[in-house]
Amino acid sequence: MDIYSFSSEVFTQDEDVLDVLGYRGRRLMHLSSLGIPILPGFILTNDSLLAELDSPGTNNSAVQKSIKNMEDVVGKKFGDPDNPLLVKYVLSPQLNMIDTFSSLHNVGLCGSTIDGFASFVGEEFAYHEYRNMLRRVVTLDLEVETDVNRRKLLEKKIDSLKSCTNAEQTKSTLVELEGLYPQEIFADSWAQLEFIQVLYTKYLKESESINDSSLLVQAMTFGNYGKKSYFGSFFTRDIVNGENKLDGQYFLNSFDATSSDGKGIDTISKDIYKDLNSIARLLENHYKEIRQVKFTVEDGKLWVIDQQEADGKSTQAHIRTLLELNEMGVVKDEYLINDIQPTRLAEILHPVIDRKSAQNLPSSRGGISGSVGAAVGRVFFSTDELMKEYRIATQRGLESDFILIMKSTYAEDVKAIEVCKGVITIEGGYASHAPVVARSLGKVAMVKPELKLLKSSVKIGDITIKEGDYITMDVTSYDKPTIYFGKVDLIKPSIEESGILEYLNIVQKFIGDFDVHANADQPKDAQLARLFLADGIGLCRTEHMFFDEERIPLFRSLIITDDMSDRHKILDKLGQMQTSDFYNLFKIMEGHPVTIRLLDAPLHEFLPHTRDSMQEFVAFYRKDHPKVTEAEIRLRCDMMGEVNPMLGHRGIRVAISKPEVYAMQIRSIFEAIYKLKVEDGIDSRPEIMLPVVMSHREVKTVRFGKRIEGAEILGIRDIEEAVRQKYDIDALPYQVGTMIELPGAALNADKIARYADFFSFGTNDLTQTTNGISRDDFNSFFTDYNEYDLLERNPFKYLNGPVKELVQIAKERGRMVRPNMKMGLCGEHGAEPENVSFCMDTGLNYVSCSPYGIPIAKLAVAQYNLKNKK
Repeated sequence: MDIYSFSSEVFTQDEDVLDVLGYRGRRLMHLSSLGIPILPGFILTNDSLLAELDSPGTNNSAVQKSIKNMEDVVGKKFGDPDNPLLVKYVLSPQLNMIDTFSSLHNVGLCGSTIDGFASFVGEEFAYHEYRNMLRRVVTLDLEVETDVNRRKLLEKKIDSLKSCTNAEQTKSTLVELEGLYPQEIFADSWAQLEFIQVLYTKYLKESESINDSSLLVQAMTFGNYGKKSYFGSFFTRDIVNGENKLDGQYFLNSFDATSSDGKGIDTISKDIYKDLNSIARLLENHYKEIRQVKFTVEDGKLWVIDQQEADGKSTQAHIRTLLELNEMGVVKDEYLINDIQPTRLAEILHPVIDRKSAQNLPSSRGGISGSVGAAVGRVFFSTDELMKEYRIATQRGLESDFILIMKSTYAEDVKAIEVCKGVITIEGGYASHAPVVARSLGKVAMVKPELKLLKSSVKIGDITIKEGDYITMDVTSYDKPTIYFGKVDLIKPSIEESGILEYLNIVQKFIGDFDVHANADQPKDAQLARLFLADGIGLCRTEHMFFDEERIPLFRSLIITDDMSDRHKILDKLGQMQTSDFYNLFKIMEGHPVTIRLLDAPLHEFLPHTRDSMQEFVAFYRKDHPKVTEAEIRLRCDMMGEVNPMLGHRGIRVAISKPEVYAMQIRSIFEAIYKLKVEDGIDSRPEIMLPVVMSHREVKTVRFGKRIEGAEILGIRDIEEAVRQKYDIDALPYQVGTMIELPGAALNADKIARYADFFSFGTNDLTQTTNGISRDDFNSFFTDYNEYDLLERNPFKYLNGPVKELVQIAKERGRMVRPNMKMGLCGEHGAEPENVSFCMDTGLNYVSCSPYGIPIAKLAVAQYNLKNKK
């Protein structure tokens, strides 16, 4: 048998048969098996088509029988002059692919049936459909015609049919067309059907790409076929928030969505809505996802025309669907975990744009995604100006939605990134300063190299944006970022209602003994990390704590003062602040490990970089030091500048040259843990991390202290003992470790491990120092390298070979000395699934990433474990 009928009651599930029906045929058979009210039809296999071509009439009886079955279901007759059944032909290739000519509708519409059809739909619509059907016939004929002269005639007829705008013009054009084809196809529905079927067969036979396709024949139905008729389309649930409620419209007495104004699907008749809802649940249970459904109601009878994946569904909607299916037992935990791409989870935690409100706005697409989400706000081109506007807005209760646009950002710009909605830089890349800070703060960020920064405006292409103008940023994980010039409505996320927490509870079952920690510097970051089931804080960047408006003038004063007495007064004030910082973090983490990285940033980064900030600092410093001139203050700041600050006076080098700064931080850590123990009874797990280590001698010195003639470096051991004696309490365990971020440190890992309890791989700096490239300037030549296949991917997002090898070397050498040494990767590489897999393969114990990256990393861990379990 080479012809197979289908309807909501007739179908086949024979795998051997399904293999020859093509992907569209298989999809229809699956729908039939679900009992979906699809329009009936039949499928001519490739073998049956070729047999008909060799021996005309071979399939006549089978086709007639199949159409009789269709007539019984639909209640119309093919060729009937009063109420004709019309059919469509659709190619069904073996693979889901785009073909030149896929479908031809309204076969059976001819001189003997058009008046009957018009009596239901009107003459103009009837001839519109007839005209389109014949134009498709001529187009299909062109696909197989080789005679040059006849091809020219056919092309002219297509143009003539296209130019027709009403029934009378169509009738005139038909007279011209009839000379090119057998008269029967314009008068007899059966002759027309047979002629079109032969054309399709010739077309398939001559096409190398789809010559194994089947041909699907299906009944037509119309939403403008009487008072109880309408066309509609809906999603099986809300595609933005995932609410289990049909989302769509229907159009009364309309063939499609363009014919009239639509009405909400919830206002359709109760019986139809009930049927549509049942269909929605069947489809979701079968496909395990949200589907989009097109349907027609003809004279009160419901037919599903088509259904497909809901391409525009949000990750939140998809997850909520999976959670409900999981609760009903339709999908298992493993399916729920493997069906979501980890990077898509970032969408749930940030606002997304309302696509409808963005349709008519000009936009610019392109750039580098730094931190995903959507943001709307007025633009400002400097931290000082943005902060000034922010203070005015908060004092007067005005809107404070701002976006920062700068050439590049520095440490002193963190305060602006913290209060704005998004940040755009011209220079940099995924791992440059602005995106890194934005990810840690949950802000939106992108890099737009083609943006031109002018005196009081920026230009993107032909569009100029002035300070104070509104723009909208749309930065996703799966597409290039877009800037809309104007305000777009945003759909704000709700972590509690999104389903992400319930999803993470299931993911947590498959985490195993590999941990995901948080990069957290503020209490709100730590609280979010715990909400996402973080196993601890893997990186507290203490330098971020000094950029608070109250602290930065003090810290700047500390850097430039030569008076040790003055310096210790400042350190006492900062120490009290640091104690409070650490106390809050330890309390929130309640016994989970908290890794505190001592001051890392180059000292010059803390100093003023703009005219306004310099003037503010000069005024602040001269309050307590009136004899120091402005020129001298500026000179001291200038003298702190470095030619190559990333390799300069930073990290553990500050502990050697200005040991009192590190001593203040270390003392504050122990003050916090012993105070927390005494006041709240909470045992903390502090881990003190030393950054930019070159050798074991540095670690030994900072950990155990060192005295030379006239100078002393107090060790961590001595400071802890002094604080403990003050509180008169038993010792709490702590660890001292290092950040491995220099190739030299990786190669000396066995020596460093003698004095370090743990390693944390700082792969941002390890990538810079291994490859000799700056994360802030890398983008200026990356596109050229990428174009010539010299560097395939961004090494600041994906760990590259040399960096991986250094991590492996350091791991092996470190554990030769300390077999059970804890090791992790912290920084921006930590939330990338591919990097997570590498860390697990290598034998590290954890990754640490921004709070917003925790769900991504956890899902990557669970997927890795499931894959390896198999």
